[in-house]
Amino acid sequence: MFRNWRILNVRMISSKALLLVPVLCVTLTCILAEGYSNNRDLFYSDLADAAKARETDRGWIPDYLPKTSRAIHLTEQDSPSKEWCGFEFLPTDSHSLRETLKSVDALPPSLRRVSSPGVSWWPAMLKGNLDVQKIRKEGFELYVVETPADSVSTWVELFAIDWSKGRAFFYGRRE
Repeated sequence: MFRNWRILNVRMISSKALLLVPVLCVTLTCILAEGYSNNRDLFYSDLADAAKARETDRGWIPDYLPKTSRAIHLTEQDSPSKEWCGFEFLPTDSHSLRETLKSVDALPPSLRRVSSPGVSWWPAMLKGNLDVQKIRKEGFELYVVETPADSVSTWVELFAIDWSKGRAFFYGRRE
């Protein structure tokens, strides 16, 4: 009798252990997948909110964006340093932006391919290998801004702007 009880107990433990293995595997996979992404996806209703969060001080949002910038979506990646940003602005408030941007006919090699930030608001036309003509057909003009990131690297940003609708996206990376 004691012997049968022991066999039954071992079988119950074995079946529980077998169920536990897949649960642990799924849990571990989810933890690793979540931990692997080092992107931060942020939203600010306007430029003042982004400034309060110190996004301009930290360099994630340029200080030359129009003061009327709103509906600001920002995805930041620390390593390697990259950013994706989308925002709206009043077309009549574009002077500071127009003064800073450099129009381009052809993209520099480092900006010909843009990785996807994995967010729904980033447009398909700005993912993967970029097609300048396709982007222009969508109503956007392309611009590049290069600024020193530190003593040995440069921060490069690609802007796609629809001036008439007051919509813009930019992708930035360290080179």
